[in-house]
Amino acid sequence: MVNNTTYSAAAIPKVSVVLPVYNGGDYLKQSLQSVLKQNLQDIEILILDDCSTDGSFEYLQSINDTRITLFKNEQNRGLFYNLNFLIYQANASLLKLWAQDDIMYPQCLESFFVFHKQYPEIGFSYSGRDIIDENGNIKPNDTVDPTPTIISTALHARIAYYTGSIAGNIANVCINKQALDKVGAFNERMKISADFDMWVRLAKEHDTGFIREKLIQLRDHDKQLSRNEKYYINHVKEDLQVYRNLDSYVTAHQKCEGHKLLINYKLIFYYTLMMKTFLKGHLNLALAYFKELSQYEDFLKLTGVFFKRKLFPQKPFDPIN
Repeated sequence: MVNNTTYSAAAIPKVSVVLPVYNGGDYLKQSLQSVLKQNLQDIEILILDDCSTDGSFEYLQSINDTRITLFKNEQNRGLFYNLNFLIYQANASLLKLWAQDDIMYPQCLESFFVFHKQYPEIGFSYSGRDIIDENGNIKPNDTVDPTPTIISTALHARIAYYTGSIAGNIANVCINKQALDKVGAFNERMKISADFDMWVRLAKEHDTGFIREKLIQLRDHDKQLSRNEKYYINHVKEDLQVYRNLDSYVTAHQKCEGHKLLINYKLIFYYTLMMKTFLKGHLNLALAYFKELSQYEDFLKLTGVFFKRKLFPQKPFDPIN
């Protein structure tokens, strides 16, 4: 299907919602309905079905709403191809990335729109979120996020070295399309970390925005791609590729500080994955982890830190202060 929708300058939607779909099931219905019922109605909803086999495409065809433009792939292409395709179709200056598992609170799109109007120079923003289980029950969480409203390139780098992807998920992200046009599309060669890669590229050129208000319900369930153990090695390979890019543009001091965080937290997590794989007898996979880690960091040093952390567990670090 081709998007033949054209807009006059006065009729351009305020937000383009970008929704890749693959076998969305019942979650898809809840997800899409939460978009259709937003307080902000001046939007377009761009949906690409990636060869679903569970009736998702037929359900999407049944929705009669002029704000929706529906596409379908002839073959399965994967998440980041789908995001790039839909972004190319978008007419609004703001791109709200969305996911078939999750639910928007009614004020979600309006809050992002107002925020970007207030801070037009940011590359992207992300919001607070409630975590829900498979049945839609909110998981209790009283943690207060101290991240400031505007996150500089330097602070973003510090957070990235400590936690990886600052947003945690594409579903709570809104991108300034002009900023994205400057840094380029999602890396379709990546299976897991192309979102992390995108945030790092955007944060090099622009500040990042954080809306503390919880604007979505993010569903946590076992069928998510990032929870599949067979993709963990891709996660490590791709994350380390992103960190090499981050290393290339931060100052020498930021890189030194960042690597101290990285080796004590993220790299130790990757080392633990390697050890678990080895103990399960998957020697070739354990060797693959070893090669990736040793190419990025001194392996003896990493081993020393790993056993030190086993004896003396590390306290959580506050990258903000």
